[in-house]
Amino acid sequence: MDTANDFRILMAEKGVLELNRLASSLKIPKKQLGLLSTLNSEIQAIKYSYLSPQELMELESLRKLVDVSKDIRSTLKIENYTTKLASYWLEYLEYLPKLLSRGEIQKAYEAVRYFSCKILSRQKLGSLFLCIVEGDKRLEVVTNSEDLAKRQSIVVSYLPPRKFGEFVSDGMFVDASLKKIGELDFEEIRSIKSKLTEVETVLINIVRSR
Repeated sequence: MDTANDFRILMAEKGVLELNRLASSLKIPKKQLGLLSTLNSEIQAIKYSYLSPQELMELESLRKLVDVSKDIRSTLKIENYTTKLASYWLEYLEYLPKLLSRGEIQKAYEAVRYFSCKILSRQKLGSLFLCIVEGDKRLEVVTNSEDLAKRQSIVVSYLPPRKFGEFVSDGMFVDASLKKIGELDFEEIRSIKSKLTEVETVLINIVRSR
């Protein structure tokens, strides 16, 4: 597999860069802060391994990446946007083996998780809506679409938190709904691929941003 250009690994690499940028603002023990600096060498070993998805599962660097991320996240208190962003990237690194188990992918939108959620509440914020949704995870999603905000259930793309004024969105609504509530499997994600053009663009911009 071309691991150097696999979008899941590029996302993980972006996450490591973001975590190092945020490190000085995180209230975590010195031990975990020191471990944070080891993540870069592990993700680089994964990126340039050129192993198959199956072989990557046996790679020591992947195991260390997951273990260190889990250790750091266990000490992190979600208090503000910075810690929420750090938590997202640590969780992404923890979840990387499951993302890689999807096999080889062709599109950026295949590199993240999706949840089919019930919309529990909605609050109008000027031209935006803040929605509380639940589907394995409870998330807050900010949208400018009144149509999507008023639905009973909807698919959410789980993305790095994004600020909208004083509010933070945990993902993006996808104009699709499934009968199930909970996380989508890979085939279910591919079944709504025609609705994921905007997610694709957002993810490409995240990876390319400095």
